[in-house]
Amino acid sequence: MKWRIISITLMILLLISCKNETKSLDNDQHKVDGITMGAKEQAVIKEFLNQYLNTINDTLLNERITENYTRYMNGIPIATNKTELNAKMHLYAIGFPNYTIDKTFTEVCGNRAFIQWVFTGTNTGEFAEVIATGKKVHITGFSQLQFNKKGELFQEDIFFNQLDFLQQLGYSLTPPNLE
Repeated sequence: MKWRIISITLMILLLISCKNETKSLDNDQHKVDGITMGAKEQAVIKEFLNQYLNTINDTLLNERITENYTRYMNGIPIATNKTELNAKMHLYAIGFPNYTIDKTFTEVCGNRAFIQWVFTGTNTGEFAEVIATGKKVHITGFSQLQFNKKGELFQEDIFFNQLDFLQQLGYSLTPPNLE
């Protein structure tokens, strides 16, 4: 009796799941969050992403980022406008003058871009008010960027292993004092 109920339940679930429409990411137009973007708009976003990740360009930031822009790093807001974003980007450029961000995967779907990336560089400059360690870092991460109808970036969510980053710089994690 149990097997009959389980098999009937599985069949119902399969029938329900087969009725759900899937959207191809290869269509010329995508509609996400009520915003429709065609191939031309998505190409503009992809070009922006190529410039944005490896360049500290104040003009690019001023032209393509909204006034109410917010950047979250591992769920914590670290920049809530263009000025703060520019300061954070300069922080990495000073601490890691030879840094590169290589994209290993990029997908633009509607008004969102999803990027898997690798950050590499050597800490030869002051970083976050700490003297240079001379250590090399190699960090993988993932970013989700959201754009408005004009193709301007208004939110960025970045995820990476911050502990791994700090350990590569020479920091260590001290166990808690349980006494």
